[in-house]
Amino acid sequence: MSGPGSRRRHPGRGLVGGIARFLATGLVVLPLSLGVYLTAVALGVDAIAARALSFLLGTALVAVLHRRWTFRTAGVRGALGWTALLYAATFAVVVVTHGIALALLPAVVAAPGIAVAAWVVSQGVGTAINFLVLRGAVFR
Repeated sequence: MSGPGSRRRHPGRGLVGGIARFLATGLVVLPLSLGVYLTAVALGVDAIAARALSFLLGTALVAVLHRRWTFRTAGVRGALGWTALLYAATFAVVVVTHGIALALLPAVVAAPGIAVAAWVVSQGVGTAINFLVLRGAVFR
């Protein structure tokens, strides 16, 4: 029986299932995003611009996957605006984090790995923010 106070259980829609699908989606998009970043840097594009490009391409793909598979929703009223705001804020955080990482990592990471390490740090911060906000506010 369902009423205002009851909640229906949906297999795989709990926190653990959501985290598992979120991580799987990220693992699908990660090589594409990192590949775009490394290719752009190898072609002489500024590292910050390359990070911005990889974020935009990766985010476009992952947004579709999260909506349809990770959070299993056809749409949420007002979600487009909230998602756009989230991704804009995350974009700023990722680019700033990447710049900070590029400045600080040479002290602890060998030269060839600095760009990848900075990308990984900024991606981790962005991913954590996205999951928490998408799960808690957009795709409840």
